[in-house]
Amino acid sequence: MLKAGVIGVGYMGFHHARIYSTLNNNVKLVGVFDIDNSKSEIVADNLGVKKFNSIDELVDECDIISIAAPTDKHHEIAIPCIKKGKHLLIEKPVADTIEKAEEIKYYSQKYGVKVMVGFTERFNPAIRQLTNYISNPIFIECRRMGPLPSRKPSTGVLLDLMIHDIDIIVNYLMKDKKIKNINSIGNSVYNFTNNEDIAVGNIVFENGSIAVMTASRCYPSKERKMRIVQNDNSIYVDLILQYIEIHYVPSNIYKNTDIESFEVKIEIPNIIRAESLRLEIMEFVNSVLENREPLVNIDNGIRSLDIATQMLKNIQIAKI
Repeated sequence: MLKAGVIGVGYMGFHHARIYSTLNNNVKLVGVFDIDNSKSEIVADNLGVKKFNSIDELVDECDIISIAAPTDKHHEIAIPCIKKGKHLLIEKPVADTIEKAEEIKYYSQKYGVKVMVGFTERFNPAIRQLTNYISNPIFIECRRMGPLPSRKPSTGVLLDLMIHDIDIIVNYLMKDKKIKNINSIGNSVYNFTNNEDIAVGNIVFENGSIAVMTASRCYPSKERKMRIVQNDNSIYVDLILQYIEIHYVPSNIYKNTDIESFEVKIEIPNIIRAESLRLEIMEFVNSVLENREPLVNIDNGIRSLDIATQMLKNIQIAKI
């Protein structure tokens, strides 16, 4: 049985700990650590596990660890864990710079440990089902919108929100396509943030396909949607509802002069809904037990971070 620990028990870290505590057959949640002692106490008491007073104490008692601390702390936490032979699930983005991410990769290979990056949306049942209908996307549109979070954001929307869609597109749906061009625009909206609060990014692939992504924390309601256009269909995806709708374009649409005579076939696949984070953590655990590469590996994390970083360079933050 694997012994698990969680470092950083804010919103995401709490849910990591909660899920580990329910995987009774393969995993035992040993305990949690957070720099905010009160958070550690609340989560530890809630789940009936140990509250550790230092990262080192927790790491020494664990086989696998989730790192859900702020992004700028990922590297300094991950390297000592790796050197002690601990397998890691690191919340996205894997680090705050490419150099730090590459160093995490280097040491993970040197010490032979698994590092999985927490792109939870990859395990969304709608995304997993989507690949059954993807052949050659011509246009992909992603909208990841919502209100300002209750916690003060430590990064802009590119690294907090849009990076999920970057990962889905470049590491999953279009993983075999070479990128030709990357562009972005964005701006800060609130006077208490120093990062972009709204951004639009686009990726043009060498085969001519285009992906356009919009991310915002200035939107009144939460929205996680995708639209994909292909030669013979148009696909609508709602990631919150875990819902897919495919509209098929008739191949003989212009065969008759009476355009009103054709019918568009609509398919709504049956999707078995599930908690994406639970599926992600189960994949991490299984990759360790089966001694194999996790489905979302460190290379995926580095590629997504690299593209997001290129987009950030294009954005000139200006207070309007």
